[in-house]
Amino acid sequence: MGNLNETGGSGAGCNGGTVLEGRAGVVVAAVLAVIAAAMAAAEWFLLPDQVIVQFGVSGEHYGPKAVIVLATAALGLGGAAWLAAARAKTGLLLSVVGAAVGVVTLAINLVLF
Repeated sequence: MGNLNETGGSGAGCNGGTVLEGRAGVVVAAVLAVIAAAMAAAEWFLLPDQVIVQFGVSGEHYGPKAVIVLATAALGLGGAAWLAAARAKTGLLLSVVGAAVGVVTLAINLVLF
């Protein structure tokens, strides 16, 4: 049987729910949005036109910079917006993943290659 919350309904368990209620949620979401925007700007100015990535089994190792920058910015900014609007754990996770993907992309392309 699923988790029951105070109202008797099925709860979201450990995978759902809200975090950072009140002003703290807005502040954290704003900080994450600034980090996502700064990461997108750094990627845009520092990455080469063809970015080293791995897409599928086709063996293609390069992708266009614009796609990579838009993907990481969408994750980071979208997650921050979701966190600000709904205080959802998923929004927090997406925003952090967007920043992490940006850092890894920069490290692979600028340090390793």
